[in-house]
Amino acid sequence: MVYLSDLVQKLGGSCSIAEAGASINDVKIDSRQVGVGDLFAALPGKTVDGSRYIAEAAARGAVAVLTPHELDLRTVNLDMPGLYMAQWTHPGARKIVGSAAALVHGEPARGLRIAGVTGTNGKTTTAHILGHLLDYAGMRPAVLGTAGNRLSDGVVRNSRYTTPDATELQRLFRQHREGGGETLVMEVSSHALVQDRTAGLDFGIGIFTNLTREHLDYHGDMGRYAQAKAKLFSQLGPHSAAVLNIDDPAWAAMARAAQEAGARVVTYSVRSRADLSAAQLRTGLGGTSFALDGMGIKSTELNLSLRGRYNVENALAAGAAALLMGASPSAVVEGLATTPCAPGRLEVIPTGERGFHVYVDYAHSPDALERVLKGLRHDLDEAAQGGRLIALFGCGGDRDPGKRPLMG
Repeated sequence: MVYLSDLVQKLGGSCSIAEAGASINDVKIDSRQVGVGDLFAALPGKTVDGSRYIAEAAARGAVAVLTPHELDLRTVNLDMPGLYMAQWTHPGARKIVGSAAALVHGEPARGLRIAGVTGTNGKTTTAHILGHLLDYAGMRPAVLGTAGNRLSDGVVRNSRYTTPDATELQRLFRQHREGGGETLVMEVSSHALVQDRTAGLDFGIGIFTNLTREHLDYHGDMGRYAQAKAKLFSQLGPHSAAVLNIDDPAWAAMARAAQEAGARVVTYSVRSRADLSAAQLRTGLGGTSFALDGMGIKSTELNLSLRGRYNVENALAAGAAALLMGASPSAVVEGLATTPCAPGRLEVIPTGERGFHVYVDYAHSPDALERVLKGLRHDLDEAAQGGRLIALFGCGGDRDPGKRPLMG
């Protein structure tokens, strides 16, 4: 049993002595998910203030509310006379809500080796490959991201966001640990980093894929977008490592953030020598072959079922992370050779013997679409001496309209 007084004592803030005795079953940010005995975190958002939903949370059984500044709860509960909630006030409420949830759930992340993947493109595929490598090495992984959340039971659950909110993460960690999980791979979006959804998490590995135009409707410009990505590497510590793509110019900013945090920097590249590198790339409609070298692997020929140079980059990132997390070089080489396609990432749609190929890809930025089309064009030229390439793409979500002409 965890009491509100325990949370206040460990995380700070203020709460009256009379209110501190409330026992807390769980911590929720979404008032619609609140249950009896929960602590509701009423956090200010970009467009909506969570304090608007305190009355709803109370009606659902919340016994306490976490707010960044003191509120007169009588004004939010006027429609429900007699309803009472303890109030915990903390100026850094958003930054500590995940830690509060961790304490309630028994700090489940302490028993996990966690890798976070950030970057504009390649997060899902890199996380998918790394999860496969860890599974191949017998390290019981979970994978959290855009394509769903897969825990130790192997069941893929739909995910609303690329990175769940800070309290949901702790519930997922607990479920994974209770099922015997040992490692966890998660996509970390720039939105999540700005919103402190991962604040307080102890990442053993941080992976950077690349940085190209995306989400400027939210971040404003590329400089602030890069700063958001670098927050992941600022969260690393002396026992952590940053796995960085030195083929992308933004890697230097990520390296600085990691080094300032005391973390080790490990590099990968398909163009030059790095800690883990690929050479002699040959791509085709059937996949990609290359020579893998570094981190205990000596220039080994490898066939990857995934297509395109960018998927070799993703494979290098995942391979380096797996090695740092304890997988053997042989497990990484064998695991890469058996890696299946990630859902919706140049996913092959069966067409039988009709003489054409169909692929579905999630590319939703100018750089991602260009990479996919150039890769397929190259492979098609190699296989069919100038076969026809037809592209159908959409750009939904009503976000960053400035990227649409670039994609078109």
